[in-house]
Amino acid sequence: MRTSDEKQTAGANAVRRSLAVLRAVGQAGGDITVAELVTRLDLKKPTVHRLVSALVEEEFLQADSVPQRLRLGPVFLELAHSVWNQFDIRGAAAPELERLVQATGFTARLMTRNGDRMICVEAAHPGDRVRVLDVGSMEPLRNSAPGRAVTAFLHDGLWEPDPEEALTKARYYALGSMDAATGQRSVAAPVFDERSEPVAAIVVTGPMHLLSDEQLHAFAPHVLEAARNTSRAAGGYPFAIAPNEPGAKGRSAVIRPVSRQANLIGDSPLWVGDAGTLYWIDILAPAILRLASDGSTESFPMPDVIGALVPNLDGRLVAAFSDSIAIFDPATNVLGSRINVEGVHFGYRFNDGAIDRRGRLWLGYTDPSLDGAHGRLLNINPDGSVAAELSGLGLPNGVVWSGDGSHVYIIDSAMRQLRVYHYDEDRGQFGDFDVLHQFPSDGSRPAGLAMSPTGNLWTAMWDGWELIELTPHGEILDRISLPVPRPSGLRFATDGKSLIVTSAAVRLSLGQLQKAPLSGSVLVCEL
Repeated sequence: MRTSDEKQTAGANAVRRSLAVLRAVGQAGGDITVAELVTRLDLKKPTVHRLVSALVEEEFLQADSVPQRLRLGPVFLELAHSVWNQFDIRGAAAPELERLVQATGFTARLMTRNGDRMICVEAAHPGDRVRVLDVGSMEPLRNSAPGRAVTAFLHDGLWEPDPEEALTKARYYALGSMDAATGQRSVAAPVFDERSEPVAAIVVTGPMHLLSDEQLHAFAPHVLEAARNTSRAAGGYPFAIAPNEPGAKGRSAVIRPVSRQANLIGDSPLWVGDAGTLYWIDILAPAILRLASDGSTESFPMPDVIGALVPNLDGRLVAAFSDSIAIFDPATNVLGSRINVEGVHFGYRFNDGAIDRRGRLWLGYTDPSLDGAHGRLLNINPDGSVAAELSGLGLPNGVVWSGDGSHVYIIDSAMRQLRVYHYDEDRGQFGDFDVLHQFPSDGSRPAGLAMSPTGNLWTAMWDGWELIELTPHGEILDRISLPVPRPSGLRFATDGKSLIVTSAAVRLSLGQLQKAPLSGSVLVCEL
């Protein structure tokens, strides 16, 4: 018979083993089998089975049917909710607000939702600023920067999202101006609870005459960092921002920036006119940009998220927005009237496109809220009607025709694939396809596609710090390291010997931006 001390020791060991099981299931990130637990914990199989059965019975674990796979159970949500209710969000935010004041020189606030308003519950001020906005100050939930930072991620269906909220959701921060009486402008990022619900916003605010859009965008990484740290104290943050570290796979090449403007997501580089003027887009600015003859960057603001810029046969450009298209004339740099596209609704997003040799416009689009093969490639007429479509895609992000027009190469970023489709040029129809290359699921994704004069294909690796060259059959020929983690679009220079590469600075942390200060620039990579 065991003594009392031995029973206490056995009980403590059982508790430790149960906690070890729960920790292993949590660290698995998805689900895990009993056999995998036995291996990880170095315990006997009957012991693990006994512990798992008890934890499932008490709802600390959930078990699927055969083959039995385990994941954390609903009790953890209840416990986490209880912790959040006791969590001092003001205490967690206070040091972040002080750091924001030091970094920006402007007032920093924590605002929580109270009905149809946002109310300030904590604030920090620079010593030389008048405290116009302090604890107790309020702003509307609708049409203010802190309000949009929250409503963009709400799922309560209070109202249909507008273009500004769509931009906020993509950027993870909102810009806004307040009423004329205060003359203040703000940039705000959401704070999330343990259920990934937005419950507050971290805001930097200052006088309108001192804070341009460019300055607010420059403050955004600091605000995001503060909001992320505040959220993390409550159990996590709902999106990953960490690209892979620079790897040693790619070779070095001569790389130089031709535009250092920090695009949130640069994309769709293309050459326009006989002089070969470089245009591209910043999806989330949103804007069309042009490299001027003196080397400066000119920006033409757009009314909505712009997902693609495609050259027409007549020399003009087709700009694709959330649910519409319009003609942009590079002779005047003026955008024409937007035309709604048949069957495409607000909330979707066009992403990349091209024209075939007959002048047909094909644009890829996707529903950002869904996973899987919900994306399509649409053949769109000038009046917005859809002549044909290709389904079964995730996120079309690179479309290139072969020289004879009989094949189309497509990068699917969501599926991490390079595909080739047979194409009937006379009918404008796609046929069967082959997956030429399946990229590994290591965190990076292929983005953009360009064909070299020799017929090889180049793609950029978003979150991968590199360019990859492949044969028309999908074999990797070359890899080039880049000084930015998020290359996006690419186009061959007019000499055919170098690549123009756009990149992104969106949602990178301050530390990552310090490692990659050229993020968002347009680069020339000599091959």
